[in-house]
Amino acid sequence: MQPGRSHGSSRPPGMPGPFEGAPVTKCLLIINIAVLIIDALLKATPPLFLRDTWGYLSIEKSLFQGQIWRFFSFQFLHADFGHLLSNSIGIFFFGPHIERWMSSRPFLVFYLLSGLAGALFFTLLYFIPGVFEVYGADTRMVGASAGVFGILAAFYYVAPDARVHLFFVIPMKMRTLGIAFFMYEAVKVIFVMDNAGGSAGHLGGAIFGILVLKMPKAREMVIKISQIGLEQKGPGKIRDARVVREEHRSPIELSKEVDRILDKISSEGIQSLTPKEREILDKARKK
Repeated sequence: MQPGRSHGSSRPPGMPGPFEGAPVTKCLLIINIAVLIIDALLKATPPLFLRDTWGYLSIEKSLFQGQIWRFFSFQFLHADFGHLLSNSIGIFFFGPHIERWMSSRPFLVFYLLSGLAGALFFTLLYFIPGVFEVYGADTRMVGASAGVFGILAAFYYVAPDARVHLFFVIPMKMRTLGIAFFMYEAVKVIFVMDNAGGSAGHLGGAIFGILVLKMPKAREMVIKISQIGLEQKGPGKIRDARVVREEHRSPIELSKEVDRILDKISSEGIQSLTPKEREILDKARKK
């Protein structure tokens, strides 16, 4: 144990844990993992087999037979460990940021509604003649990816210049990654390629995520739903995306901004600074 670190912690002092301020993200990961394990254990008793009996989403079961719970239960089921791993990576790396930004209750509502939006978008395309003819009414859908794409869309909107690594190797801005993902999924849907139904779910989740961030009424809806059951309903607030973009600027970007402000002082005097520029300069001095 190195001097200055808290007991039982391997993190540098002042560095938050990955789930600090993000308990819902942690719970989502635990639930998804637990459900896959339980699903595997129950495989020997088909009547209780979650994925292939009671939990998957299909138009036949969900709409024609009125089993509405499937619009939510499918979000916690996965085909196999690889499927679970890919979705868990998205939740783990992006979920905490969006949860801390939205706060936990609105984040949970946002995540579940993104998954619902993915299911509804697939359903919509199914009922459009000539679009998803290859799919039957009992085509089964499982997975958290629609909710994950809602999270990715939110992160894309609030921090488009954040640096991410595709496949943990290729560095790029979130803006580039988001556009690439959207185009890839759209092409799969348009040409009905492999897993086009899943891609429709991804697009539905992403579209919902963008709508919530861009439309005040959609944000208010998420907030109001998140306040159901609370004795004292506060005004509710999802922070302004411009503020979050400021927080996600890289040190290089901040350094360039400070240099620009110093040049402005040299040419126009310190009285020319805006309140925002003074704030940036004060923060840089404290660091």
